Amino acid sequence: MKQPLQSTSPPRFLPFVLVGMLLIVTTTGFARMAYGLILPYMEKDLGLSVSMGGMLGTIMFLGYLVTVGLSGLLAVRWGGKAVLLIGGSAVIVSMFGLTWASSFMSIAPFMFLSGAGSALVFTPLMSIMLGCFPDRKGTVLGILLSGAGIGMLLSGILVPFLDVQFPDWGWRAVWLSFGVLSLAVILTAFVILRNPEARGSDSNDKDKPAWFKNKGLMKVAWLYFLIGLAYLIPNLYQTGFMLGQGLSDRTAGFIYSVAGIFSIVGSPIWGTLSDRFGIPRMFILAWVCAVAGDLVPVVYPSIPGFVISSMLWGSSIGGLITLIQLKAAQQVPQRFVATAIGFISVFYAVGQMLGPGLSGWIIELGGNYTAAYGFGAAIYAVGLGVTLYAGKAEQKLAS
Repeated sequence: MKQPLQSTSPPRFLPFVLVGMLLIVTTTGFARMAYGLILPYMEKDLGLSVSMGGMLGTIMFLGYLVTVGLSGLLAVRWGGKAVLLIGGSAVIVSMFGLTWASSFMSIAPFMFLSGAGSALVFTPLMSIMLGCFPDRKGTVLGILLSGAGIGMLLSGILVPFLDVQFPDWGWRAVWLSFGVLSLAVILTAFVILRNPEARGSDSNDKDKPAWFKNKGLMKVAWLYFLIGLAYLIPNLYQTGFMLGQGLSDRTAGFIYSVAGIFSIVGSPIWGTLSDRFGIPRMFILAWVCAVAGDLVPVVYPSIPGFVISSMLWGSSIGGLITLIQLKAAQQVPQRFVATAIGFISVFYAVGQMLGPGLSGWIIELGGNYTAAYGFGAAIYAVGLGVTLYAGKAEQKLAS
């Protein structure tokens, strides 16, 4: 298959990466993660039940799950830029559609479209950035992945502000504003982004990986599944855990914001460190921090313990996701990086789907939050063990 002609001059790092980060802010932070903030306003205005609101979230997740595995394949066939522009356009359509929706049935297709569109942006964008800046992969991915946390932070500010400023529009003003901002970012991406230059001979598919037979990629995929299974536990339950220990609402909110701040800065820091000290070392250290982040509040359920936990799990999750995608990119030729990331993201999405329900059941069974946190720490410990074992096996093979 012929690749599109590319400019021979390398792209400018800062504008290129900032546009990519803004794409994550709008198509992940605004489109998917802000839904939980907007949902109470939508339920109150439209008379939706709690179960209906939860079902809409499931529909959005289903759109992501259905599309994320295809996004890499489409990026190989059509080029990453074309696919992410299609996905970004779908997200914009969903935001404008939600602005005018008036019932559960009219909201549902736009929620599905929002999840599907965000998946079509994320995977090709990772491939473009890794291909354009092969010597700064960790830094680039870290900056991009911080966009999700920035989107959450901005959503926390914008949603209540817009609801107050436009009382007649309420939550509709939020989706409309998000749509306008997303449209501006997509137009900027259309101008600035481009596909990486093809390296080597890509005229046929003879070097296409056999996904399930690629042992290295399968190990990465299962590790990504473990991350998806465990990482939502503190995100979902830390506030309840803190309130149960007698902390005030204000203190709990402040401590949770610490995790949000560290999730934003964590990804770039871990990525930059991986460029300097190597992916294997940082991957092991990130697993250790994740284990400690879940264990600290179990052993020391106090304000200092929860603050330390927030710093550890807030930063380590960004590090693990950054490093796992760098590991996946190492397992395949550059042309198939988008497909590889899409492939392992299916495992991650399944883990995300199972984790909250399983941890909630553990909390009900154990009667407290410590059992769920112990479960999360155990899952991360398994990931650490597999990583250490795989590293030793690779060293033996190399020697």
